[in-house]
Amino acid sequence: MASMRRISRMNFILGGVLVIGAAVSQPQDVALGVAVGVALTIANFFVLSRLIGRWTSDAARGAVGKAPMLMMPKMIVLMLAVVAALKFLPIDAASFAIGYSVFILSILIEAVYSNMIPPEKTPDDTNGATSGHG
Repeated sequence: MASMRRISRMNFILGGVLVIGAAVSQPQDVALGVAVGVALTIANFFVLSRLIGRWTSDAARGAVGKAPMLMMPKMIVLMLAVVAALKFLPIDAASFAIGYSVFILSILIEAVYSNMIPPEKTPDDTNGATSGHG
């Protein structure tokens, strides 16, 4: 779940930079579109990471939880929010899409980071085991 936390943190950082940049350099409808897109992607990723966390912890215990069943309602709510934002808010659709796409860059950064940084040792790794010639 550390990876999910890093992606979430990166969503906030990249989204904040993008929103500030749009606010100081773009017309109001563009800046608002970026801000709404970033807000929706952050909210979506937060809910998604919570559901995945519950889903994996339930699976680790051998239990069947409700998290998988909540994925479809989450997607429906997200789609309704996107349609409502584009229909009722004075935002630019392209800038909304740019703001919403922040999570893609966050995931890409996390993928590169995870492949370049060696994994942290877990307590199981430090139990003094050797190569098995023992």
